[in-house]
Amino acid sequence: MLAPRWRVVVALFTVTSCIATAVSTFGVFLPVLSEAFGWSRGAVSVVLSISLVLGGVAAFPVGRIADRRGPRAVLATTVAIGAVGFVLSARIEALWQLYLSYGVLVGVGMSSIYVLTAATVARWFEARRGLALAIVLSGFNLGWLTGGPLAAWLIGRWGWRTAYVTLGLLVAAVGVPVSLYVRYPRSAEPRRMVADARGAARRRAFADARLWLFVTAWCFLGLVFMMVTVHSVSYARDRGLSLEEASLALSALGLGAVSGRLLAGAAADHFGAVPTMRVCLLIQLAALGALLIGLPTWTVVGTLLVFGLGASGADNTFVKAVSDVFGLAALATIMSVVGLGWRSGAGLGPALAGFVYDATGSYTPSFAFAVLALTAGWVLFRLGSAPRAH
Repeated sequence: MLAPRWRVVVALFTVTSCIATAVSTFGVFLPVLSEAFGWSRGAVSVVLSISLVLGGVAAFPVGRIADRRGPRAVLATTVAIGAVGFVLSARIEALWQLYLSYGVLVGVGMSSIYVLTAATVARWFEARRGLALAIVLSGFNLGWLTGGPLAAWLIGRWGWRTAYVTLGLLVAAVGVPVSLYVRYPRSAEPRRMVADARGAARRRAFADARLWLFVTAWCFLGLVFMMVTVHSVSYARDRGLSLEEASLALSALGLGAVSGRLLAGAAADHFGAVPTMRVCLLIQLAALGALLIGLPTWTVVGTLLVFGLGASGADNTFVKAVSDVFGLAALATIMSVVGLGWRSGAGLGPALAGFVYDATGSYTPSFAFAVLALTAGWVLFRLGSAPRAH
């Protein structure tokens, strides 16, 4: 029988994969909504930008409440709000309605995932923290693996409105009840923590330049990851693939991401965060180079698989590095700050690529910028993970 800490890992994995399955479908819905209503890709991409940035802002109170009262009620509540957002998205007739249902409600629904995952796993694990984080966050990538084909099938069979309702019901039926199992270990329950110690940990972190280096670094990495992920289906369709075939590109990215996260989790525990991050970013750069060169159409799926391998490995390593540098006392609050950096970049990336595509008819300028952003992210991460100067 699984030990309690591993049962919590299973619960977090289930919730994360459920939410990610629904959220990962945005790239499939993007060209469908654009064609159905005559909206530009840039305008539709702004929906995700609103969702990500608002979710990052909402993560601040989420982190503070979790530090004080634990993750269970906060996680269940935010997941339920996200489910409502998906169902209401099926009723839209105007772009502002999509901004409200998906941008606001789904954004709030996603606000707790990274914050509570990092804080909960870090409290349950020490020696194998990187691997435990990798297992939980691979649920996010499993969602990217399954969400694209599921959405394409639902849209092809019953239309995009029914597809949104189905995704909302999936989140409500699975994500909400399983969230109720997630908790901190009793020895680390927030009510037993000394408030002064928690406040001191926050103050030390906010005064540490490394925190803001991490925030900026993760902003760049989030920009690149979501830019490529959200527009992968549209990019593949532009290269001549059908919607069903293009959705496989998103699945390939998810498959690579699951593998990359697990491998990077074990590698970070053994070799450390900095060497692992270096390898992951080099893998991403190689994939972006292939997209820029414009290799034959049949290579698109494989290229995105490689990109997912590096991107999720880097993501997992980043989360572990934050807990290693700043400790556990106020980790949920600290992750909400760092996470806002990721979400800000992730919100900007898809919209930027969408508007650049509207202006140029190509993703090449955006992918070229992504190479520069990845390089900047590596430099900032390296500085942020260095020992604190005394």
